[in-house]
Amino acid sequence: KLLAAILFIVGFSAPAAAQTVAGGLGIAADPLAAIEARQQALFEKIAPSVIYISHGKSLGSGFFVSNDGLALTNAHVVGKAQEVDVVLRDGRHAKARVLALAGDNIDLALIQVPLKSTVPLSLAGFSNLRIGSWVASVGHSAGGIWTYTTGMVSNIYPSEMDEPVFQTQIPINPGASGGPVFNRHGQVVGVVTSGVTTANNINFAIRSDTAVRMFEKLSAHCDCLTITAPAGVPVFVNNQMIGKGPRIVLPVEAGTFEVFAVIQGKMNKKKVTFPATKTIVLE
Repeated sequence: KLLAAILFIVGFSAPAAAQTVAGGLGIAADPLAAIEARQQALFEKIAPSVIYISHGKSLGSGFFVSNDGLALTNAHVVGKAQEVDVVLRDGRHAKARVLALAGDNIDLALIQVPLKSTVPLSLAGFSNLRIGSWVASVGHSAGGIWTYTTGMVSNIYPSEMDEPVFQTQIPINPGASGGPVFNRHGQVVGVVTSGVTTANNINFAIRSDTAVRMFEKLSAHCDCLTITAPAGVPVFVNNQMIGKGPRIVLPVEAGTFEVFAVIQGKMNKKKVTFPATKTIVLE
């Protein structure tokens, strides 16, 4: 009461006085509440796009990448099946057709669910992901469907590897394979693929740009630069080699990019702004 009286005398209103005193004492709004609210909002955004996949005794996860039922999962989830059973979070059931398996021993598959008005997730560019970046996943496991787990990126391996992956500390259980790994904006940066069973929280995801590169159908459903160059010619974007011709599809965010390749001894360089320009031909 004495403090309130003094503040009144010097001209502070009661609410302003409370804020001033709280600020002076280092008392702030509950930061954990803001984190909780953001994480809960992300789950509600992602979960409707995640599907439960099963055939025989096998189960796994997947997620929609288009509004007409196109979905991405792991090759080992669908196995050799031509059709798989799919369940959506709203309870709908369907038989999905396996469209394609990725080549080059990449653990990815594309399936078509015969449903309209599906909720797609956005495939994000990978270049902004760093070790320490916050990531999360929604997927399934025995007894735990639509499970939400969070963590961070633990390691990023070179894109030249046979299976370009990154390591996360997200707790992943069998059945989560094929689910999305997404960033704090709710954009997919990877696809859950496997874990190390002899260790805790050593789990891997296949990079989103690898998925787009493996399946031409995905390029129409992502924010991507499509670059055409002679077969076998290395292509560089912002001085980083991102693949070889004849066709490269690169998920990117809005911005300016310098794209070049050395073709028959001659430098071919183009500077473009995305999304104003989405297709580049180097010849």
